[in-house]
Amino acid sequence: MPLPDKSLTATVAFGFLMTLSSGFGQTFFISLFNPQFRDAFALSHGEIGGLYFVGTLLSAIAVIWLGKLIDQTNLRLYTALVTVGLAIACLTMSMVNSGATLILGFFMLRLFGQGLSGHTGITTASRVDARYRGRSVSLSGLGFSTGEIILPFTAIALISTLGWRQSWQIYALVQIIVVALIAQTLLSKVEFTGKRSSDNKLDPYSWNRWQVMRDRRFWKIAPALFSPPIISTALFFHQESLASSKGYILSHWATGIAAYSVAAVLASLVTGLLVDRYSGAKVIRLYLLPFVVAVIVAAYLKIPGLPFVYYALIGATVGIGTPSVSALWLELYGVSHIGGIRALTHACMVFGTALGPAVFGYLLDAGVYWNTLLTGSAVWMVVVSILLNTTNLTYKSPH
Repeated sequence: MPLPDKSLTATVAFGFLMTLSSGFGQTFFISLFNPQFRDAFALSHGEIGGLYFVGTLLSAIAVIWLGKLIDQTNLRLYTALVTVGLAIACLTMSMVNSGATLILGFFMLRLFGQGLSGHTGITTASRVDARYRGRSVSLSGLGFSTGEIILPFTAIALISTLGWRQSWQIYALVQIIVVALIAQTLLSKVEFTGKRSSDNKLDPYSWNRWQVMRDRRFWKIAPALFSPPIISTALFFHQESLASSKGYILSHWATGIAAYSVAAVLASLVTGLLVDRYSGAKVIRLYLLPFVVAVIVAAYLKIPGLPFVYYALIGATVGIGTPSVSALWLELYGVSHIGGIRALTHACMVFGTALGPAVFGYLLDAGVYWNTLLTGSAVWMVVVSILLNTTNLTYKSPH
């Protein structure tokens, strides 16, 4: 039976809240404090980047193990640990006094924010009745875009008025007083149709994480599914260099990010409807097309409003991915172990996003031109898209 209306609404609201709060651990938000970190601890750009790299990789390792516990733990308890953990992470950032403690702060923010908060929200949203799953995930995922829009303004305002340490203290209070309490209130109204592995350990229709890792299809489709976050992270990280190569100053180029957020929201809403009507497996086949067009446009065209076109196309791919990728994992592998499977895929993605900026940076230092990097990115995505589209994406028994 489908979820009751109130339960479905509460699930979507919970998913939105958790993905929104994940912004405290996202790169776009943490990077706003980089000037203060560098000044306080006398760090170069390379040094702070190295510390962030270490913290991010450690969080990816931890997510592999902690993420799967959502399949085995009471959701209210799991959510309480995640939300309180993120509050402690924010408090830790307000007290860092060296590079070593900065790594700890980065690790905790990336783990409880970018990692487990988003993971909890999307995993919960994906457990609704299959008829509503696409819309549930797409609406919950709007928290990511909302955070990208509103959190930078709050950070800039608080840093300029109160200072960076006090800003993190306020975020810790918001996380405890607002996010944690509202999350628990919403969960009291949530009912699930799908059982977690703790409820049905012998479910013959759901794959566990080790079975997924032995499935050849997973490794065929993974490059296509993980390429957009890896490449987009590298492009965002080096956007000043890209803007300069196209004759823009960064402030003008970055205005296009507004188009990214709008396109991501619209694409996610439309994709959610399409997933519910057709399936994630059918919709995902178009996943990379906007991104391929984006990098080709940036490489070879000089048109008015180039940053807006470029970022809007990337945002479209991101918006398509949120509901369709989540639905695909459920369609291929079942619901009982989805938390553990999502934790595995998230860790793979985080490893890639940590390496992407470093690889692009090395190539730029070696004298590789942006046209070559963008063309190479397009060719790569075409190849992995062909691999995705030639893979059987229908469910089969794990036994």
